Amino acid sequence: MKPHIALTLACAIAAISFGCDGGAQDSGTITLGNRAPEFSLKSLEGATVTSGSLEGDIVVLNFWATWCGPCLNEIPELKEVAASSKARVVGIALDEQGLKAVKPFADRYGLNYTILLGDQELFQRFHGFGIPYTLVLDRSQRVVKIYRGPTTKKLLEQDLIAIS
Repeated sequence: MKPHIALTLACAIAAISFGCDGGAQDSGTITLGNRAPEFSLKSLEGATVTSGSLEGDIVVLNFWATWCGPCLNEIPELKEVAASSKARVVGIALDEQGLKAVKPFADRYGLNYTILLGDQELFQRFHGFGIPYTLVLDRSQRVVKIYRGPTTKKLLEQDLIAIS
C-alpha cells in the first residue's frame, strides 16, 4: 500500500473511532469540578444565550458540526436525552458557514434541543481539539463529566442520575 493511502486510511479509522479531528489525549485543561468558561452566543432563532442563563439547570453541552460523521451519529442520542430528562441539552455548532449551514440541518434532523452558533475561538476557550466534545455541567455550571468523542444516552443518563 502506498504511504499516503495508508495515512489517509489511518486518519479515517481514527475519526470514526474517536470523533472528528482525531483522538488526542485529554489535555487536562478543562477539569472536573471547575466552572465551564463563560459565553454569549446566538441561537438559531436569533436569541442571545449566555452561560449565566444556564445556571440552575443541569446542562449537557455538546460541541459539534454538520460535516462531522460521529456528531451526526450522536444526534439521536442527544435528542433522546433532551426528550426524556430534565437536563438542558445545548449544542454548540462550529460550522464556519454559521446559520446558513446549521439552520437547514437542524430543521432536517428535527433537533429538539437548543442549538447555538459557536466558533473556533470559543472552542479553544473550552480547550476543544476534536468533535464531538461534550461536557456535563451541574446546576452551578461546574464540569462533572467530559466526553472527548461520541457519547451515548445511556452514559449521559448515568451522569445525570449521579448529579440530580
